[in-house]
Amino acid sequence: MRLSIITVNFNNRDGLIRTAKSVTDQTFSDFEWIVVDGGSTDGSVDVIKEYADRISWSVSEPDGGIYEAMNKGLERASGEYVQFLNSGDSLIDRAVLEKVFQDPALADVNYGDQWCSSGDKVVEKRQYPDKMDLAYLFRNPLGHQASFVRTSVAKAHPYRVKYTISADRAFFLELYLSGASFHHINLPVVFFDTDGIGSREDTKEQRGEQLRQIKRELLTAGVVEDIERLIDKSENIDFVTRVAPLRWMYQFFRWLQRIR
Repeated sequence: MRLSIITVNFNNRDGLIRTAKSVTDQTFSDFEWIVVDGGSTDGSVDVIKEYADRISWSVSEPDGGIYEAMNKGLERASGEYVQFLNSGDSLIDRAVLEKVFQDPALADVNYGDQWCSSGDKVVEKRQYPDKMDLAYLFRNPLGHQASFVRTSVAKAHPYRVKYTISADRAFFLELYLSGASFHHINLPVVFFDTDGIGSREDTKEQRGEQLRQIKRELLTAGVVEDIERLIDKSENIDFVTRVAPLRWMYQFFRWLQRIR
């Protein structure tokens, strides 16, 4: 199987319907669809039952939050690649998955572009860089909604659930440092629903603090400060050349931890 689509939902019936319609309308068929509901009471379970014949596996039970639910879905994934398309998000057109998987040789992380929406209105067309580097991941999020990650790689680095709002930042940063290959799919893949908790203005400070903790957990405080200085001066240096050895250092220390 080529792809596992994982949809996480909690009390977002209308968003789940929007996501379900976009998934089941695809011209591409080589995928399984996994739905993890957090014990909704708003009629979401009825939507899951309505699409039961198109859903490969589903559950509705209380959980510890969005990233715990995403990890639960990841454990069940059996496709070569995994995409987290949560309730409210929708694929941009009927043929987009067919376009993505027409390339027989994909990287570990394949990221397309995404259009950010609020309600029925597109508020931003977000295009990601062709070449991914540490400078970008330090300063910007990469949309998991528009990303297709090799399942074996994702399972080796599940979401760090203690980062209740920013675990996706840790996920992609850790994948990059671990040596995963990144490939830009130069087309819009999803409409990303920006009405969720991770995009709200009232969580901005908390997101920033969690990101600072993530960087220090993965790289230590001193290295983070050095990288921030390099980023600020990146117009005058070859940034990629200066920080590339960090990936090797990170992988080496992870290897030491495993053999101890």
